[in-house]
Amino acid sequence: MAILLKTKKTEIDRLREALMTGVSYMIPVIVAGGMLLAFGSLFETLTGVDLKESNSFLAQIINDLKIFGLYGLTLLFPVIAAFVGFGLAGKPAIAPGLMAGMLARDMQMGFLGALLGGLMVGYLVRWMLANIKLPKDFRSLLPMVIIPLLGTAIVLFVMKYIVGYPLIALNTGLENWLVDMSGGNKILMAAVLGAMVGFDLGGPINKAAITVSLGLFAQGIYEPVTASHIAIMVAPFGIGVSTIVAKKYYTKELQDNGRAAMMMSCVGISEGAIPFILANPALIVINTIGSAIAASMVIMFDSIVEAPAAGILALVLSSNFFLYLLSIASGVVFVALGTSVLMKRQYMKNQAMEETQRKFTESL
Repeated sequence: MAILLKTKKTEIDRLREALMTGVSYMIPVIVAGGMLLAFGSLFETLTGVDLKESNSFLAQIINDLKIFGLYGLTLLFPVIAAFVGFGLAGKPAIAPGLMAGMLARDMQMGFLGALLGGLMVGYLVRWMLANIKLPKDFRSLLPMVIIPLLGTAIVLFVMKYIVGYPLIALNTGLENWLVDMSGGNKILMAAVLGAMVGFDLGGPINKAAITVSLGLFAQGIYEPVTASHIAIMVAPFGIGVSTIVAKKYYTKELQDNGRAAMMMSCVGISEGAIPFILANPALIVINTIGSAIAASMVIMFDSIVEAPAAGILALVLSSNFFLYLLSIASGVVFVALGTSVLMKRQYMKNQAMEETQRKFTESL
């Protein structure tokens, strides 16, 4: 008789999954909106054309793309609130979540307000589904009518009259603190975000840094997203460089993985470096430091990217191409050198163990 063991999810696991669900639906919205907006701004910068004043058909199209981009960014808070709620309670939470996110946006509660709205909706709707009992003939009204109506009314009341104004004050204070942040503090903030991105390559710490950065980007604060997104490229590209300049210390499989990691990093995907972390966990330290170096340098040079872009596209959209490139190169060189040293040590250790084993076998 087979015994099946099921791991019971804790409430923390459910909360984490709900937050990741909200983020996964939010990212395409903010990328689409941000990139359209950035494309229009880049066109204006390169051509010197005032899109609003120009009578050119092309300029009108580009200006419309900028407007569509702004529309996309206004959807950020409703989308994340709706799908955090969805992650906790399913489809009945979507409508109240959308409205909670819109209220958070319109009242200037910021990213934290939208997240809180989504969480309140999710837990309230889940409670209502479990505790409101209706006769069989009327059960279909619960998710279609009763929950959207009551859930929306309750959450919007709580958000507006109880938690709204403290959140507005918190969000305003955070925005002012970030905007007024001095050079040294901005560099430190960038280093921390870069280190978080480089630490676990697409894991929860990485996602937390990028999510916070995207939330601030939607509020017009671009330094965090610049710092976190430049760090995405550093570790995989640096490790890929190491597989080329120190190839004797890598297996053929890891050499191939290194080339793939480099290409993936150019489009803003850091997970290509994961096989190397599994082969030598000490690389986490190198990746973390290298990513922090690149992130802090790009903020020190004030080479800002006003778009949620990573990889080559971020380089093209940066306010200073060469200083952005220098920042990437500095982090990549550190990672490549550090990785090569660690992999050499591992290679030499393996060689020594193989030699010892060979001599032992011959002595038998």
